[in-house]
Amino acid sequence: MFGGSSQSAPPDGGAPAAPAPTAPTTAAPPAAATEAATTGGAAPSDRDQNLLGTGPGGPEHLSDYQAPDNPLQIGGQLYLRTQSSGQQGRDAWTFSSPNLLDVYLDARPNPRVRAYVLGRMSFDPTAAPDTTSTSALAGGDSGGGAFSGGSATGFTTFTTSRGPSSILDQMWIRFDILNHLFVTAGKQHVHWGTGRFWQPTDYLHPVKRNPLDVFDARPGTTMLKVDVPWEERGWNFYGFGVFEDPNDATPTLNEIAGGARAEIVVLGAEIGLDALVKKGQKPRYGIDFSTGIWELDVHADVGIRSGEDFCNVVPAGTTATAGGGSCPAQGTVSMDPTIMTQAAMYDVAPLSGIKVQAVGGVDWSHKYNDNDMFTLGAEYFYNQPGYSNTSVYPGLLLNSNYTPILNFFYTGRQYAALFASFPAPYSWNLTTFTLSTLSNLTDQSFISRLDYSYTLLTHITLEAFVGVHYGHAGGEFRLGFNIPGIGERDPSLIDLGLALRLKI
Repeated sequence: MFGGSSQSAPPDGGAPAAPAPTAPTTAAPPAAATEAATTGGAAPSDRDQNLLGTGPGGPEHLSDYQAPDNPLQIGGQLYLRTQSSGQQGRDAWTFSSPNLLDVYLDARPNPRVRAYVLGRMSFDPTAAPDTTSTSALAGGDSGGGAFSGGSATGFTTFTTSRGPSSILDQMWIRFDILNHLFVTAGKQHVHWGTGRFWQPTDYLHPVKRNPLDVFDARPGTTMLKVDVPWEERGWNFYGFGVFEDPNDATPTLNEIAGGARAEIVVLGAEIGLDALVKKGQKPRYGIDFSTGIWELDVHADVGIRSGEDFCNVVPAGTTATAGGGSCPAQGTVSMDPTIMTQAAMYDVAPLSGIKVQAVGGVDWSHKYNDNDMFTLGAEYFYNQPGYSNTSVYPGLLLNSNYTPILNFFYTGRQYAALFASFPAPYSWNLTTFTLSTLSNLTDQSFISRLDYSYTLLTHITLEAFVGVHYGHAGGEFRLGFNIPGIGERDPSLIDLGLALRLKI
């Protein structure tokens, strides 16, 4: 990988390759002996010729594979982003520039071994220089939602500080054992589920993805993954050992989480079955389904979890309905006496019983020209542990032990989404348009967002979006309320974003 010996190591997990057969050593013919005597050295044997490159065929390696001329590739992306939001009743617009830089090393010394490392750095020149860096992805998995600043449609990043702040996104090695078991060890991304906007069974990430994000800024999770394919059936079975806990250390073996997934095909339908278990935590289960019906692509995910996984804000004095688990001690976002008084009006407690999160959707693609196609889709999400009313929303902002904003897209009880995608329409071969509308059906708030991308000079992409908030002024997507003694939060109206992305 880093310029070592040209003789490759044996493939991981396999037996060492046998040395190349050599011909029996015999005395050199007289002519060769005469030449050796003249040059002052011994005549090269067949083995020397094979291994040292003195023969006509060049060196013969002792491994099944040899490293390519360039086994290490270096690349990444530079993502310059700006965004602004306007709120009802305010003349001033917010402004931020959460820029990202990704750099990766991709080593492939032979076809059966690969190593990959990706580091990410964030820098926002508009943030205050003394802002305390806070990881937006370290809030645990208490029903967590995506972090996106003060608006559900902003660019997601992993820190609110000016920076530069860095994070390790991926660092893994992949190899096979006897071409039957495929192993990936290290920090990696593993996605469970089929939902486009909501992924309730994505248990191997500490928070859910913001469904309107063009780019997923969440880091991977450190784990050991073993894939056992059943080629005759087209089925796959996976086992996971998850070393990384977003909330705590894992200093002993019995604190490592274990997971399993089966992907099977039945009558043309793809079915996934998931399970994740960990000491001190109730098991989590999931099932996902996808198939084609006529011209429609249909998918569904169901996550089944204990209510103790969800620490919800409730009015003070109602914790008697909580389950048997516990939540971290309650705190506030400030030591200000007024804020502390308001925060005392709420408790944080785990739910009880079994909670279900289910998503179902359908996509339809239509070819309207020789090389042009559009896609229409719809999705519905039922989030049983979500809130059924908006009265506790202020309490979510006053508690510092959880992301100090609403968990956008995972706060309400019921959601729905519609989208239309037009990649490269007609002669606009470098342009893509996507229109999405998402609704929290429970509190009757909505977002409609238009995304636009255009490829410049092959490697540069110009991205832009405009998002409009409407519906109930106190709802999740048009968040506005008055906290006595603290002040008002004006409802969101519009979000704008502009970005340049260079990938190599």
